[in-house]
Amino acid sequence: MGKRSSAQRQGNHPVLPSPSPPAGPATVWDRFAPFLAFLVLAALYIATLRPSIAGGDSGELTAAALTGGVPHPSGYPLFALLARLFAGLPLGHSPAWRVNLLSAVATAAAGGLACAVVQSWTRNAVAGLLAATLFGTSPLAWSHATSAEVFGLNAMFVALAFHLWMRVERSLARRDVFALLFASGLAMCNHHTFVFVGAPLVLRSLWLTRRTLGARGVAVALACGLLGLAPYLYLVPASASAAAVSWGDQTSLAGLVSHVLRLNYGTFSMGRTNTQGIFVAGGTFLPTLWHMWGRAFPRLLWFGPVLAMIGLRFGLREGQTRSATLVLLFVTCFYGLSFSALSNLSTARPLLLGVLGRFCIEADLLIAIAAGLGLASLLQRLGSPWRRLAPVGVGAVFAIGVAVHAGQASGRNNTVYRDFVTTAFAAIPPNAIVLTTMGDDVTGAVLYLHEVEKLRPDVIHLDSDYLAEPWYVARRRRLHRDLYLPEGTYGIYGWKIKQLLDGNPGRPFFVIGQIGDWDQSWKDGYKLATCGLARFLIRKSEFPTYEEWVERDRRAIAGYDVTVALLAPEESWEKALGQRVLDTQLGRARLALAYAHERGDAAEPTRTALAILEDLVAKAGGDEQLKIAAWPGIRKFELGPMVWKNLGMAYQFLSHSDDMYAPRFAVACARFVAGADANDPDLPAARQYLDEMRAARRRAITNHKRD
Repeated sequence: MGKRSSAQRQGNHPVLPSPSPPAGPATVWDRFAPFLAFLVLAALYIATLRPSIAGGDSGELTAAALTGGVPHPSGYPLFALLARLFAGLPLGHSPAWRVNLLSAVATAAAGGLACAVVQSWTRNAVAGLLAATLFGTSPLAWSHATSAEVFGLNAMFVALAFHLWMRVERSLARRDVFALLFASGLAMCNHHTFVFVGAPLVLRSLWLTRRTLGARGVAVALACGLLGLAPYLYLVPASASAAAVSWGDQTSLAGLVSHVLRLNYGTFSMGRTNTQGIFVAGGTFLPTLWHMWGRAFPRLLWFGPVLAMIGLRFGLREGQTRSATLVLLFVTCFYGLSFSALSNLSTARPLLLGVLGRFCIEADLLIAIAAGLGLASLLQRLGSPWRRLAPVGVGAVFAIGVAVHAGQASGRNNTVYRDFVTTAFAAIPPNAIVLTTMGDDVTGAVLYLHEVEKLRPDVIHLDSDYLAEPWYVARRRRLHRDLYLPEGTYGIYGWKIKQLLDGNPGRPFFVIGQIGDWDQSWKDGYKLATCGLARFLIRKSEFPTYEEWVERDRRAIAGYDVTVALLAPEESWEKALGQRVLDTQLGRARLALAYAHERGDAAEPTRTALAILEDLVAKAGGDEQLKIAAWPGIRKFELGPMVWKNLGMAYQFLSHSDDMYAPRFAVACARFVAGADANDPDLPAARQYLDEMRAARRRAITNHKRD
C-alpha cells in the first residue's frame, strides 16, 4: 500500500477529490483558459477605458492616493498604494487613465480567477470561460473596470478567495489556508463587504483543516490574516503628511480606528440617515435584494442565472460536490441577504440605484461561477457534438455581451466630468476662491484635476460639506497661509459665508453648485450671479450690467455641450451631473429676467432668458404643447416648477408686444400650478390667472353657441 497523506492519516478527508484528467490530450483551453479569459477581458477594458476621471468616488480616491493622502473611510490603503504604483507606469496620457488601468487589470483578473475556479471544480475549461464571459461583460463589472474604483479589486479578491478555498477543499494543505487568510486580510484593506464572502470561506477552511493545522497552525493562519491588514498602517504617515487631499486625522489611535471602522459613516450601514432621503431608516431590504438578484437576469444575459440554478441543483444532487456546492450557495445567499439587510440606501432615484449597483458586482461574480458549473453539468450529460460546439457558443456569448452592454459600460469617450470642471474653471478670474456644493462626484473631480493635474493652481478650492469638518479646516489653513478662514467650522451653528467673503476681500468668490438656503448671510452687501457653469458672489456696488454679464456668460459657456451627459444611462453619475447643469442654466435665465425687470420688462434680456429656458426644456425631452422639439436621443424627464414659473414670466413679458406668446404663457402657468409648492408666493396669482382664462374660455364658448 502507498503512503497516505497527513490529512488521511488523521481522518480528515478532502471534500472535493482531485478530478480525473479529461479523456484525450489536454487542449489549449485546458492549459491556458484562465489566462485567455484574463487577456481578453483586459483587452476589452483597456480598449474602453475612460481617458479621465469619472463620477462617484473616483476623483477623490485618485486624488487622495496620488497626493499621498487618505481617502474617505475606511481609507482604502491597498487601493491607494496600488494606485500610486500604477500612476508611475509610463503609459497613457494622464494619471487618471493609469489609475483607471488598475481597475481594468483587477476586474480582468477576477474574470480569469472565476474561470480557474470553475475549471478546477469541473475540469471543463469551456465552462470556466463562460463564467468569465458572463461576469466580464456584465455592465456593472465592465463599467467599473473602466474607472478608478475599489470594486474591481474587491471582485478580484472574492474570486481569489474562492480559488484558494477550493485548493483547501481538495488538498487540505496548510499553505493554502495561510494564503487564504493572508489574501482575506489584504481584501479587508480594500473593501469591507468582502467579509460576507471571506468569513464563511475562512471559517470553513479552518474547520476542515483543524487537525492538519493544530493549535500552532491556527495561530500561524491568524497571524497571516493580521499581516494582510498591515496596509492600514499606511494611513498614519499619510494623514500626518502635507497632502492636499486627505480625509480625517489618523495620527491618533482613536482617529485611525474611527476611520477604519467608518464610525462617522454608520459602520453597519452604507451611511447615516439624513434629511435628504439618501440614507433612510428602513424599508430597503426587498428593493435592494431585487436589484441584486432580480436584475441579475438582464445583466447576465438572462440565461446566466438560469444556468446558475441548474449548476447548484446538479451540484447538490452529486455526493462528491454536495458540500462544496452548499458552501457556494451559502456564500451567495449570505452576501445577498446580509448586504440587503444592512444597506439603508434609498432606491427611490435612478442615481441611487446606480450607486447600489456597485455592490451587486460580487453577487454577479458568484452567480457567474454557478452558471459555469451549470454549463459543465449540461455538457456532461449531452453528446460529444454539443461539447465540440461549446467553445463557439461561449465566443458567441462574449460577442452578444459586448454588443448588448457596450453602450452602457464603455467609457472610451467619456470625458463628462473633465469637460465640466475645465469649462467651469476656465471662466474663473485669477486668484479666486472656488466653493463646490454639488456633491462628492463634482468635488472629487475638482480635487483630482486641481491638485493632481494642476488645473488653475492659482485658485483655492474649498468644499462646503468638508468645511463642516474641523480636520478639513485645519488642513486648509496649513496649506493656504494667505487664506482667511473664520474660527470653527462652516454650518448652521458655525460661521457663515459672509464672514469668508469679508475676510478675503481681494479674492473673487465663485460657487459651483448652490449655496444652502439656510445661509443667506451673503445678501448683506453681496449679490449672486450665475455665469456659465458657476455662480459668483460680488459686492452690490460692483455688480455687472446686463451687457457685461451677457458677454461674460457667453464666453463662460462657449463650447460646452451638456447633451453628452444627458444622453448617459439613467442611473449614471453623468446623467445626474447633466441634470444639475440644467439647474445652473435655470439660474442664468432667472438672472436675465431680473435684468429685464430692472429695465421695465425690457425685451432683449427677456428674449435671452427665453432662449435659455426653451433650450433647457428641449434638453429635458421637449414639450409638444409649446412646440419645443426634444434633442435627439434624450429621454424626457420632469422639470421642477421653477422652470415653468420662469418660462411663464418670460412668455408674459413678451406677450405684451406679441400675442403669439399668450397661449404659451397659459401652458407654462398651468405646469407651474400643477407642481408648485403650496407656500410659493406666486401661486395665488397664477391660479387666479388660470381661473380667469377658464372663465373667459367658457364665456367665449357660450357666446359662440348663442350666435
